[in-house]
Amino acid sequence: MQQIQFRDLLNHIVMPTAFFAVGFGIFYGAGFDFVLASAIFELEGGQWRLTNHWLFSDVLHSGSRLLNNIILANLLGFWLYQQLSRKSSSERTIALTKLVLSLLLSFTIVALLKRMLPAECPWDLQQFGGNLPFIGVFADRPAAMHPTQCFPAGHASVGYAWVALYFYFLPVCPRKARIGLTTGLLIGLLLGVTQQLRGAHFLSHDLTTLWLCWVVSSLVYLTYPNRMTPSYETSQEQHYV
Repeated sequence: MQQIQFRDLLNHIVMPTAFFAVGFGIFYGAGFDFVLASAIFELEGGQWRLTNHWLFSDVLHSGSRLLNNIILANLLGFWLYQQLSRKSSSERTIALTKLVLSLLLSFTIVALLKRMLPAECPWDLQQFGGNLPFIGVFADRPAAMHPTQCFPAGHASVGYAWVALYFYFLPVCPRKARIGLTTGLLIGLLLGVTQQLRGAHFLSHDLTTLWLCWVVSSLVYLTYPNRMTPSYETSQEQHYV
């Protein structure tokens, strides 16, 4: 594990976490989640008209998840090929390993938290046409209440996990790092807004997913070794003698 510099920790972990805390406090803590969801609900005529709309449901929800799985599977296949080919490890292959690890951890952590932290979707709530009262993420829930898995936003992770592209490009092509970051942010924003328009999530759910994906990618980038261990390098040299 490489040593983490204080400046990197401040820029990549502490400051983003502080911004997230403020945003989460505003939308979840102060109730602006409901202000935004109510505005969307009213614009759709007092019902979630876009829940089953083909563009939002079939294309931007199911279709984007399928596309992400295909891309991820191909990326994993390419990474595995590189590992099995026993070629000497380069800066680019290490960056690819970090990217794969960041993606897998981000998807896994978000999925696990959704199971551990039951929370209501807007469409579940009585004030939005559902049949459940609002309990919240951290409050005790009645034992007989059916658990709902709406926190954090799972579908938004299909986009936000790809903020890891920023860290992939940073050591190998820094000028493309912002493009990678922008790509992940825009896809995550698109898919997050899609789910909000369908009544599936509050904005605080998306903010939490973005923060989780960013912190995971940052920690992988900062802690994963940037070069092979000496023993592995020696075995590689012997292999090619």
